[in-house]
Amino acid sequence: MDIKQCLFSTMTGVVNLQGKPVANVRLVRTINYNKDIVDETVTDENGAFEFTAVFRNNYAGKILPMEFVVSQLIIAHHEGKEYEMWAGVKRKPEENAESRGKPLVVTCELGLEELNYKGVDGSPITSLCTWDAEPDPIRDYSLFEEDNED
Repeated sequence: MDIKQCLFSTMTGVVNLQGKPVANVRLVRTINYNKDIVDETVTDENGAFEFTAVFRNNYAGKILPMEFVVSQLIIAHHEGKEYEMWAGVKRKPEENAESRGKPLVVTCELGLEELNYKGVDGSPITSLCTWDAEPDPIRDYSLFEEDNED
C-alpha cells in the first residue's frame, strides 16, 4: 500500500499588471522534494492560468516516520523581467493545504512593490498573489522576552 502526497495543489488564477490581466506571461513552477520537478504554463488572453496538482507516492512513509517539507516556487517571466510570484514551504501532504482545504484560486499582481506573507497551517508563503485562506494567527512572543530579561 502506498501513501499519496500532494506536493503542490492545483492552482488556478489570473496574473495582472497594474490591475489589468496580462496575456502571455510564462510561469515556471519548481517543486523540490528529494529532486526538482519543473513545469510551466502561459497565461491566456485574459491573464488566466492553471497548474495541475503534483502528487507522489511515498512508500517509505508507511514504514519510517518522516517530516513532510516541500519547497514551492513560481517565477513569472514577462517582458524580459522575472517576478517571484510564489515561494512557499508546504508542510502538510493533503491537497489544498495551501488554502486550508479550499481550491487554490489566486489573483496575482506583478506590479507589487513588496511580496505578501501568509502562513497557512504552519506553511510560510510569500507571494505576489492573494487567495482565500485564513492566515495562521500571529504569535505573541513578548512573554518570552520578559522571561529572558532577568
